[in-house]
Amino acid sequence: MEERLSAQELLKYSRHDHMNTLHLIRMLLDLGKEDGVQKAIDDAVERARHESALGAAGMPRLAVWLLTFGWRFPEYEATLDVSADGPGDREADTEAEAFLEELFAELQDGLSPYAEYGAQIRVKTESGAWSVTFTLTGPHELQQGLPEASPDARFTFHHSEEDGQLKMTVAGRKVDR
Repeated sequence: MEERLSAQELLKYSRHDHMNTLHLIRMLLDLGKEDGVQKAIDDAVERARHESALGAAGMPRLAVWLLTFGWRFPEYEATLDVSADGPGDREADTEAEAFLEELFAELQDGLSPYAEYGAQIRVKTESGAWSVTFTLTGPHELQQGLPEASPDARFTFHHSEEDGQLKMTVAGRKVDR
């Protein structure tokens, strides 16, 4: 990532997200929709649980990249699902972050301003193995194709298109070298 967000910028975006949630809850209360209030609160708690679980992955740069994905790529309506049953590979952290930044910069070039896009992000870590899977919806016009991981990368990259969805997985395993 060429330009990292400062702590002040991160807090600004985070406050904005929390304020949106509070405004939604206030609106639902004003409309007398208690079921909607409960769902909004449950959704916010679940989002926070998944965001917090990224810390257990032991890959801090990748965690920040994933946590700020929706702010830097607002074209995507993103959801995050994290299952961290142990640390990933800290040594692959910076390299994976740089690859994902390059990958989504390439994807962003082919997005239509008139289409809707979704990004379901699934993160899994356990005993040194880690994976991040993106299931993307919406029309992706790839001019030059997707970047590939270098042969000596500490991870693999696989992608496929199924039923109008682009599925991409970046995965690795900690190896003592």
